[in-house]
Amino acid sequence: MKIGISRPFADPGAPINDVDMGEIGRMAEAIGFDWLTSGHHTVRPLREEIKGPHTHGVPFYQDPLIGAARATAMTTRLEVSTGVLIMPMKHPVDVAKQVACIDAYSNGRFMLGLGTGGASRIEIEASGGSFERRWAYTMESIAVMKGLWTQDAFAFDGEFFQFPEVQMYPRPARKPHTPILLGGYSDAVLERVGKHCQGWVPAYAGTKLLSLTETDLTGPDHVRQGRAKIMAHAQAAGRDIAHFEIGVILAPGDDALDLRNVYEDAGADRLAFSLPHIASVEDARIALEKIAANVL
Repeated sequence: MKIGISRPFADPGAPINDVDMGEIGRMAEAIGFDWLTSGHHTVRPLREEIKGPHTHGVPFYQDPLIGAARATAMTTRLEVSTGVLIMPMKHPVDVAKQVACIDAYSNGRFMLGLGTGGASRIEIEASGGSFERRWAYTMESIAVMKGLWTQDAFAFDGEFFQFPEVQMYPRPARKPHTPILLGGYSDAVLERVGKHCQGWVPAYAGTKLLSLTETDLTGPDHVRQGRAKIMAHAQAAGRDIAHFEIGVILAPGDDALDLRNVYEDAGADRLAFSLPHIASVEDARIALEKIAANVL
């Protein structure tokens, strides 16, 4: 199992002196980690009650694609992903171009994790997206990006996007295209992965699901059952895929060897331990070395 690092999916509630993803990636690779992933948010609504783990409001994150470009440019081995990019707040033609460049220039070390948010309606709508149609928009965006990455003359006529034949270069280094992983917990997410994507990236606090609905299911059981459901949906859709990548993200403070072992036993391919709150490169180095001592 590949072991990685995630930027925290919540923060202390005040603007933070965020640390360059390139520096974090450089140190993580040198220490021996395999993977770096980062979440995505744009603005914090000031008068909206939100759902999920963000107890102080929508986090103040740096842009994860710019962070990924920095991290891949400053490393040679480390894999980098978004975990996850909130697709309803982005345009797929722009994302396709940015992802293709990152993947091409890193020699295939990038994975695109996508999600739809859900914690904040205002954040999505302020970015030009539709809260109600966020999943439909995301799945149509995936179809657009795949076409641009793989076809020499690609046209599209959908609900959200319509354009005549176009061509895009550079192309991703990975073939047929950069892997797309979906975040989320529901059976509907697992079905979308099985039918359209290459992997799944759920997040847990220890063995507890961080979903917006209550459940008694543990994280490891969710991973185990999720893989079986993904494979069943892929087979039903006629996809000939032998393996789907499952990358688990754990909360700050979960850097324990027993958690690594239970998720590895459950079938996770990669596991990212979240950094605590950091305000400097030195903070990041200390945190990375502590996590490494606990789980590597």
